[in-house]
Amino acid sequence: MDFHFQNKQITGVLSILPETEYRMEDEVIDPNDSKVKRLQKVIGYGSRRRVKGNTCMSDLLLYGLRHLISSQQLNPDDIGAIIVSTLCEDYLLPSLGCILQGELGLENDVYCMDTPQACAGYVTGLIHAFLLLDHMPNKKVIVCTGEILNRKSDPNEAKYEHPSFGGDIANITIVENCHSSRDIYANYFTDGSRRNALIIEDGGFRNPMTAEKLKMQTNNLPCMGVSMDGSGVFNFVQKEVPPSIFELSKQAGVTVDDIDWFLFHQPNKFMLQKLAGALGVPFRKVPMKLTETLGNSDSGTIPAIMTTEAADSLLSHNNLCCLSGFGGGLTWTSIIMDIGNLDFCECITSDL
Repeated sequence: MDFHFQNKQITGVLSILPETEYRMEDEVIDPNDSKVKRLQKVIGYGSRRRVKGNTCMSDLLLYGLRHLISSQQLNPDDIGAIIVSTLCEDYLLPSLGCILQGELGLENDVYCMDTPQACAGYVTGLIHAFLLLDHMPNKKVIVCTGEILNRKSDPNEAKYEHPSFGGDIANITIVENCHSSRDIYANYFTDGSRRNALIIEDGGFRNPMTAEKLKMQTNNLPCMGVSMDGSGVFNFVQKEVPPSIFELSKQAGVTVDDIDWFLFHQPNKFMLQKLAGALGVPFRKVPMKLTETLGNSDSGTIPAIMTTEAADSLLSHNNLCCLSGFGGGLTWTSIIMDIGNLDFCECITSDL
């Protein structure tokens, strides 16, 4: 599906990090194991963050929202909608959006929507925000993303044979109407026939959690972890994403050379290098250090790039950006839009 939006913009991005930082070597049994070393080289494992054992996504997001409100960068009365994209809901019911609305004491007509879109969650959330803004001209949409897939009930639990998935983070993006921005072009694709290539099998109604499975858990999450066909996902990204971006650039009336930043989901450095090569763009336009510093935070990687590697540029001047998320679903979705002169673009550390 193709989208064309007018008079919409991102005005601020905030990332909220947990307090606890650790390195890949801290969680594996043998850091010198050949497979561990290979993963470290290919994926770019380095330092990451982990929330404390009782911290939930709502805690991180509320920390960030209250920071923005107290610093007068967000007026609660201006919020018209809250969109949340995460796999790490506090509860099966109610949704995180409802929790945030209630804790902040927002008006009852604030639209709340949660979508478990995984790797494509940020771009999908922005598309939803643009659609909603057509119906709320004087309001802002808050797009919340991130995961806490690294949370452990006890940090001293047994170490893993191989490094765990991801890094914990939360992000908040402010989206609103404007009258001077470049038109925005987006596309969205999904192929559910390939869904088993990236799946969390346990914890839903198809495979409910059991007492036996709970005994086997090494963390305090309601799932047993991510199952992934690495080569299948890699091939999917290399086959599907470049053509969709080339086609989107044609619709936007630009070339890949015109684009200042390619802000991609961050699965690993190797995949991003190959993706940049397929697009024919220099590595300097494709930030790819996030897996070394914060890990793969799923729906949280693109805004995390914005608040770390691209922050100075996004604060100081306007940039033509291509944002692309790809993964679970299997889903791939991209946006070409101007982002810059932001009111804020920062990364803060919480005590959570």
